[in-house]
Amino acid sequence: MLNAKLKNLSLVLIGFLFFGLLVTTGLKSNKNNLKFNASVIENVSAQEIYPMFICPCCGKTIDAGCCPMAIERKAYVDGLVQGGLSKDEIVSSYAKKYGLNSFKDEAEKEKFRQKLIQEAPLNRPIISIEPKERDLGDISQAKGTATTEFQITNQGQGDLIIDKIETSCGCTSASVVYQDAESPVFSMPGHGINEEIDENWQVAIPFGETAELKVYYDPNMHGDFRGTAIREIHVFSNDPIDFEKKVQIELNQVD
Repeated sequence: MLNAKLKNLSLVLIGFLFFGLLVTTGLKSNKNNLKFNASVIENVSAQEIYPMFICPCCGKTIDAGCCPMAIERKAYVDGLVQGGLSKDEIVSSYAKKYGLNSFKDEAEKEKFRQKLIQEAPLNRPIISIEPKERDLGDISQAKGTATTEFQITNQGQGDLIIDKIETSCGCTSASVVYQDAESPVFSMPGHGINEEIDENWQVAIPFGETAELKVYYDPNMHGDFRGTAIREIHVFSNDPIDFEKKVQIELNQVD
């Protein structure tokens, strides 16, 4: 009888020891996996991110460091890499900050846009700007700054919040006019104007309502320039898909 009890006790102890071995092995395995995952994140290289995005000023990839805009964007990538983010997280953060048009490759841009569409809520605000472009015709330098307007409409649900505008050149600037009140005038980043605007500025446009995107073109910014030009205006909002909406002006600068 005593031998039977001792035998059962031995089996129980062996079972505990085996269970403990499994747990220890599992913990070591998980620890190794965590180390591996951390290593993957740490090994994301900024050099593999730079060529994915272009500078809106010069059209080169941001690692060219061709202007303050490219240098700023490159530094932003560096910060994300140092923060331990994965490649997907870095690409997502960059695109949401600087817009879909910052992608160099159209296929990558469309891939990211489809991801946004899948993730967007049904009750999202939807920004619409019409027309997509305006031809200003001949713009006389002697007559000074020319203006034109686009119509912004919130076609979704919930307030459409616009909080930033950027242009592709210092000669072009833009503002939002809503309920007869004009916002600060934005221009090309890196040229001092945008940096002076309160970073907390925003305007909310309720569902179904419209506002005016007012665009200014100053022909005197380019001195003796004569000929045709295309300038882009980028409007940033809380639309989770088209958070960067682009329109453009065309013109022919004359005396």
